[in-house]
Amino acid sequence: MDNKTDYQTAFDFMLEGDHEVVVFGVLKRLNVRPWHEHYQDLVQEGRLEFVDAYQKYPDQRDDEKQMLSYIYQSVKWRLLDKLRRSTRVSTPILRGGVETLTNLSFDDEALADVETKLIFNNVLAVLNEKEQLLIRGLYLEGKTMSQLSEDLKVSRKTLYVWRNQIKTKIKPIWGNTLDG
Repeated sequence: MDNKTDYQTAFDFMLEGDHEVVVFGVLKRLNVRPWHEHYQDLVQEGRLEFVDAYQKYPDQRDDEKQMLSYIYQSVKWRLLDKLRRSTRVSTPILRGGVETLTNLSFDDEALADVETKLIFNNVLAVLNEKEQLLIRGLYLEGKTMSQLSEDLKVSRKTLYVWRNQIKTKIKPIWGNTLDG
């Protein structure tokens, strides 16, 4: 079978039945919704990876369920790589450290971003309870230091001490970007 016919077979298989739902399932699993700015591009990338994965597993074509699970995993990895690459380029959070974080207000779309969630969870994992309260108040609730000072019943000076402790703890996550 020539290459053109093989691609056609793969596309036909993707469009057959509900196989294309694999691509949309991966996007849903990665929290990429139709209002995401790159949604249509990611759908196309997923379709292309579906076809590529189909061609990589000719031995598995007898067991459709097994092959679809291989394809699902392959599509997931490719889209996750795409999301990570685009996030590294466009997210100032990775370059600006805590000072840049102070200026961000997280909304549902930002939290839906896979890379942001991973980083946010990594940050929370190294912080104690009071530091987590500070981070959550500043970045999830969009509160000011003064508002948090009132809510947590501590001085603003204490909050700045906590913030400096946070900088020290998360430095391994961002490297030396917190210094300048």
